[in-house]
Amino acid sequence: MAKELDELLRFADGQGRLPHFVPRLEARNAQRDEALSELRIAYLFDESRFPVVQWEPPGLNGKVGEYLLGTPEGQNIFVEVKSPGWEGALTEAARKAGRARLPKFIPQAEGGAIGNWQPLQRCIASEKTYPKFAPTQPNLLADDLHVDLFEIPEHIEVALYADHALYGEVGYFTTPRFENLGGVALFRAFSELRSSGIEYEFQLFANPFALPSTKLPDSLLRFKTKMRGIVRASIAS
Repeated sequence: MAKELDELLRFADGQGRLPHFVPRLEARNAQRDEALSELRIAYLFDESRFPVVQWEPPGLNGKVGEYLLGTPEGQNIFVEVKSPGWEGALTEAARKAGRARLPKFIPQAEGGAIGNWQPLQRCIASEKTYPKFAPTQPNLLADDLHVDLFEIPEHIEVALYADHALYGEVGYFTTPRFENLGGVALFRAFSELRSSGIEYEFQLFANPFALPSTKLPDSLLRFKTKMRGIVRASIAS
């Protein structure tokens, strides 16, 4: 973790963003986790040849996003990163068991609520999220949830692509309801016992009902396909 943080701070410094991130990284858990997620995802994209071309770009309704990513097509992707404070979602039993002192993700070590698709849907529909996305540019929501949806991919399908309402409502990418959103990227950073460092995992889900102007560029979709939907990057510890 220490060497990963050094690398992220070097990246932030090179972007001229060190004064913005250091106070947040030194803050309480929720602010620290949000800052880490924003830096990690920006770093991963930058290493994958999707550079940050603008920080805090303006969105709709007086709101701002995290950054614009450049692409080979010359299109810029507006990115909003969400990393909800996960400690607040813990049960009292989990708190008493010391879960808040452990890492956010513990792969294959814990379960969660039955409706694990619901936090993803709430995040997309939130008044703090979707109203930011303009209909004139590609938009991407990068989500770093407490519930580890990488371990339960069927719940991603329910949240985004279910063509029925058996789980409360149809999937959010089955109608034009969220046509301003080109896609969702799920992200996590974790360290397994056999690993020599922090591993990043990223999976992209395109919205087939996005407007032509808000669809994700082909370069990003090819990037996803080439990596079989998952990008893994290790930073040695």
